[in-house]
Amino acid sequence: MSKIWLAAALLPWAAFAQKTTTSQNDDATDITIYSKVKQSATSALAPVEVITKADIERRQPRSLVDLLETLPGMQFGSQNGGIGQQTSLFVRGTNSNHVLVLLNGRPMAQMVSGNVDFSQLPINNVQRIEYIRGPRAAIYGSGAIGGVVNIITISQVNNKQLSVTTGSNDYYATDVSINQWITEDTRLQLGTGYRETRGYDVRPAPGNTETDRDGFASKNLTLGIEHQLNQSWIWDANFNGWENKTDYDSGGFGADTSDTQTYQIDSGVQYQGQQLTGQLNASYGEHELESWAKKNGRNSVSFSNTSTATTRIDGLVQYSYSEQGYGLVGIDWQQDRLLSKSTEFTAPDRDNTGIFVSVFHTWSPISFELTGRVDDNEQFGTHGTWQSALAADLSKHTKAILSYGTAFKAPSFTDLRYLTGEPEPEESESLELSLLGNYPLFDWEVNFYRNDIKGLLFSQTPTKKDNTDAVIKGVEFVVKTNTGPVHHTVSYEYTDAEERRVPNQGKQLSNRAKRKASWTGDIDVANVNLFAQVLYVGYRQTPDANSFASTYTPPYTIWNIGARYPLTQQLTLNGKINNLFDKDYQVVSGYDAPDMEFYVGADYRF
Repeated sequence: MSKIWLAAALLPWAAFAQKTTTSQNDDATDITIYSKVKQSATSALAPVEVITKADIERRQPRSLVDLLETLPGMQFGSQNGGIGQQTSLFVRGTNSNHVLVLLNGRPMAQMVSGNVDFSQLPINNVQRIEYIRGPRAAIYGSGAIGGVVNIITISQVNNKQLSVTTGSNDYYATDVSINQWITEDTRLQLGTGYRETRGYDVRPAPGNTETDRDGFASKNLTLGIEHQLNQSWIWDANFNGWENKTDYDSGGFGADTSDTQTYQIDSGVQYQGQQLTGQLNASYGEHELESWAKKNGRNSVSFSNTSTATTRIDGLVQYSYSEQGYGLVGIDWQQDRLLSKSTEFTAPDRDNTGIFVSVFHTWSPISFELTGRVDDNEQFGTHGTWQSALAADLSKHTKAILSYGTAFKAPSFTDLRYLTGEPEPEESESLELSLLGNYPLFDWEVNFYRNDIKGLLFSQTPTKKDNTDAVIKGVEFVVKTNTGPVHHTVSYEYTDAEERRVPNQGKQLSNRAKRKASWTGDIDVANVNLFAQVLYVGYRQTPDANSFASTYTPPYTIWNIGARYPLTQQLTLNGKINNLFDKDYQVVSGYDAPDMEFYVGADYRF
């Protein structure tokens, strides 16, 4: 898609130089995902996880799936093989399109056609990830039923780096990133990368008669500029684009090759006063997916050709009336368009306008949040959602949070294409109780939640969707502690996600394991950073690759280990082994997960 790179040229650009002042450090103390405004992560009245650039460098992920799969509440329950193969995220047992995925705080165009395929998103330019569990539709509108993930490519940290990596299945990657202050007031950013793997045959015989490698190739580009207009105003503009080619095994449905092209341009201004802050943002993005049968050639009739676009304008004003609280008013307008229209499926453009009001206040030891929102959807009418939370400090080290929220999800263009009944939004009500402990030797949290979803969309066949009701109940337990020089993060979760087409006779929804557990350990020894991860995923029902009928897929446990060593102040060597004990397992029935894989690489800062 040549217009991707043409759009990038619209951003102002200049030569890089060194800023004389000290850069800000990337840390996890502040977030914007909770209410769209900057605040302390500890003040959020919902479970929040932050992954910093330092965390990403330690984990050495080959994909976002590799980076996120151990986080609480996240299950990549639909993963048809290795790098680049179709992958869907299920948060707290909800559908894969019930997690709202943002790029620099703006919804991605891929959300318009359905769920975001995390295997297709580039990892090399990601600077930070913020992830919140539970409904946030009162802030973000349609789609935020299970949670919100904000992928951030913007960084305030000076950095110029070249990275190279090679590994199993003929994998290699080259990435360049430059993030530099050229004056006291202007920061410019450039990131680009290319990665390729020959892959492996993701579908074993006898289900697959075509024995070939299923490879993946990706190229991406990130451009950004930020300028401090004066002491109160900041302007920024960003471009993110990527193009991927994937070979896969479709299970007899025809197509075995796809090309994905995505780009997003966004810009905004921010005002920072003593009590009043505000922002105004605009973004435009396109996502195109074309699939075809390799034996027939790309010019043959495509099995699937979907192209969507999203235009968005949003703004908000925050008034901090004291150190104890603030009020927030926001408004947003979004237009979704189906660009690829054919005789078999068409859909009109649709607009959605939303307005929300939020109040947050702390009377020590009590904190309180109340948010209400109204959305006017051109196709599905008016919907009101609201969110409330009450937190109380039970002691010096423990806190309890009780929250309630409603959410809705307008059917995507893909849903409309395959729905068997009348289209209507999915609606949910969620209740959650969280207990948190913050002690000198360890931190812990326990979250109990229940989410009732009315009109849940689920797939009966690859081309047929229907509605049902669902009740999702779960508990999450997370502990973070140190034993000597080793930092541990342990999590366990139980998710009971039942569909209720027949009252009192529910069965577990597909692709959701009832039990999941993980452990991650980090240690720094003589300048060497070592880490190890263990991930356990229990029994789950997944569609069979050949018949699409549900079948029980066995549980699995995998180990990953890695190391980073700074050979010089500028050059760092790294290595990683995934699936250390060469476990044979499948995430989806009929699709083999990768065997043991190794990767080695180097980062050079210049």
